Amino acid sequence: MRVRNGLTKAGVAAVLALGLAGCLPLPGAQSGAKSDAAPIAEAKLASGAITVSGPEGYCIDPKTLDTGGSRDFALIASCMSLSDGEVGYFVEPVLITVTVGPAGPDAALPSAQGFAAAAGAELLDEGDERGLILANLSSGGDGPEGVAARHWRGAFLLKNRLVLLALYAPEGSDYVGARGGRMLGRVRDQIVVLSSARGDSAPAPEASPATAEKKPGGLFGRLFNPKDL
Repeated sequence: MRVRNGLTKAGVAAVLALGLAGCLPLPGAQSGAKSDAAPIAEAKLASGAITVSGPEGYCIDPKTLDTGGSRDFALIASCMSLSDGEVGYFVEPVLITVTVGPAGPDAALPSAQGFAAAAGAELLDEGDERGLILANLSSGGDGPEGVAARHWRGAFLLKNRLVLLALYAPEGSDYVGARGGRMLGRVRDQIVVLSSARGDSAPAPEASPATAEKKPGGLFGRLFNPKDL
């Protein structure tokens, strides 16, 4: 598995280690060193036309944010894991990637079968969630130990841009199955709502800091990780 922008198996393994290692604070334990790049709640891609944000409890990793090229990229994971326990609360250790590029002259979406053919994988499930083409693939998501080979990919069109999504989860997670497809549907809806509320003409603001709070009594978090096309 090769993850865009330099994230390779080694990088995925490091993120996965964060995601699957228990993050419950021990009595008397001191928190680790803070990250030099705090997770952010949302970010602007495609010169400000597309606003990306994760589901509740998930943030964008600013270290992997890549904008200004022909394709923009954002990686979404647990706020708690990305912040070394500073913000957030327990959520499932899944990782979602978002890639935005030009839609092309025919504005055609890849099909679920096309995703499978490109990955050389079996198509296990497919769907169309309000214009989001979904493909659940049998292989291509694995890399380090513990990451499921089965994963989700998706695509939709917004503001003449092609938005590509991918979701990766640990082996045995419900999110390698139908729940993963539903989560990508939620991500698509959130991107559409946020991007529609803020027109292309508006200046792109600085990415806003995450404001998720620790919830008393809740399990504390994790991350997880790779990326897509």
